[in-house]
Amino acid sequence: MNNCRHLIRLYSRPLLLPSIWKRAKGYKVVKRPDPKTLKMPSLADAPSLMDIIKEKIRLNGPLTVAEYMHIVITNPTEGYYMKKDVISEAGDFITSPEISQMFGEILALWFYSETSKMGTGKPLQIVELGPGNGTLMIDFLRVLNRLNYKPNDLSLHLVEISSTMQLVQANRLCAKHNECDIESPYNREGQTVSGIKIYWYNDLKKVPLNFSWYIAHEFFDVLPIHKFEHTENGWRELLIDMDENQKLYYRISGEETPSAKLLIRPPLQADRTELEISPRALGIARQLAERVDVHGGLVLIADYGHEGEKGDTFRAFHKHKVVHPLENPGQSDLTADVDFSQLRIAASKTPGVDNYAIVMGPVKQKEFLERMQAKVRLEMLLKNMQSDEQKEKLKAAFSMLVDPQKMGERFKFMAFYPSAMTEILDKHPPVGFADLSK
Repeated sequence: MNNCRHLIRLYSRPLLLPSIWKRAKGYKVVKRPDPKTLKMPSLADAPSLMDIIKEKIRLNGPLTVAEYMHIVITNPTEGYYMKKDVISEAGDFITSPEISQMFGEILALWFYSETSKMGTGKPLQIVELGPGNGTLMIDFLRVLNRLNYKPNDLSLHLVEISSTMQLVQANRLCAKHNECDIESPYNREGQTVSGIKIYWYNDLKKVPLNFSWYIAHEFFDVLPIHKFEHTENGWRELLIDMDENQKLYYRISGEETPSAKLLIRPPLQADRTELEISPRALGIARQLAERVDVHGGLVLIADYGHEGEKGDTFRAFHKHKVVHPLENPGQSDLTADVDFSQLRIAASKTPGVDNYAIVMGPVKQKEFLERMQAKVRLEMLLKNMQSDEQKEKLKAAFSMLVDPQKMGERFKFMAFYPSAMTEILDKHPPVGFADLSK
C-alpha cells in the first residue's frame, strides 16, 4: 500500500527535464518577398521552350497535347503570344477584323439589334476575349458613337494573358494608359480619346458581373486540347514524347489516361474514332452562359470549327503556311478547329435552377454576314471610294470573308442568350441566325 502511495506522488510531480533536453525553436523566420519588387527573369537567362519541354518529359514522361500547347502558348518569357505581335500580313496569320472594317461594324450592329429586344442596354460592358490587335474594338466604338453611346454609357474589358499584346492594344485604343498594382483585379487600365475607360484582365473570372456584350473572335481555337483515338482497347490519349535523337513525336498511351476517364462521356463519343476536347473551352463556355443568364447580356463566338464531324484538326501556322505543330515550338501559332457541338452541350440551358443560356447556331460566316446585310454595307462603302484600286481591294476583302472556299464556310458563329428570352426570340427570331427572308 505504501508503495502505491509513493508511486502516485511520484507521477503527480511536474516533470523536470535536463537542460540538454530543452527543445529549441524548430523554425526560422523568413521575410516574405514584396510582390511589387519581383521581376521576370531576363530573356537572356530564360531556358528555351525546347529545353523546358525536354526536361518535363525527362521528369514526368510524355506530355498530353494540352500540356504541350499550354507551355508553347503561355510560357512567360518564350511563349508564342508573349514575345511579339503575331497578327498581321507580316506575322503568322491574319484575322477577319484586319481584312475589312465591315466585319467589326456588322458585329457591333448585331449586338445593338439584339440588345434592343431586352431594353436600352445602358450602362454597358463590352468584354472581348483575346482582343488581337484591338482592331475589332476600334470598329465597335466607331459604330457605337454613331448610335449615340456616350463615354459614361459603356466601358471596355479586355481579357488578354499576354503583356506584349496588352501593350499593342493599349497603344491603339488609348489616349493614355498605365500598368496597375499587382493587387488590382486588372493588369492595365486606360482611357480613349473620348473618355471611355478600358481595363485589361488575365482571366475572365476577374471581369465584373454586369450586363455585358461578350465577343470571342478566334479565341477558342487556341485553347489547349486533349486528343484521343478509339482503339480496340477503348479510348486512348495521343501523347507527345521524345525519341533518341531528341526529336518530338506522337505516341498512343498504353492505358486509359485520367483525361480520357474524365472527359470522354456521352454524347461526345457517339460514332466517332477521334476526339479533341478542351476542358478550358468547355469551362469558359459554361461561364459565359451563366454570366448572361444571371446578369444579362449576349455572347457571340466567331471561330473556324465544326459540329462534331471532324476528329484531327490540330496544326500550326507560320508565315501564313501550315507547318508541323511539333517542330520549332514557340515559333508557330498552334490551333485546333472549335467543336461547336461541345460548346453547345456546355452552355445550353437545362431543366432546374441553373438554366444557363439559349444557344443559337452555329451558322456559317457567309450566312451570318449576308443575313446582316453585309452586301448593302459593301455597296455603301464602294460608293464613297474614289479610286478603282480601293474598290478592288474592298471587293477582294469581302470575297475573303464570304467565299465558301475561303472563310465563308470554315468560320462559324454561335450566340448565347439569357434563358428568360425564350418567348421574345420566338416572336422576334435572332438576326443573323434565322433566315428572315422566308
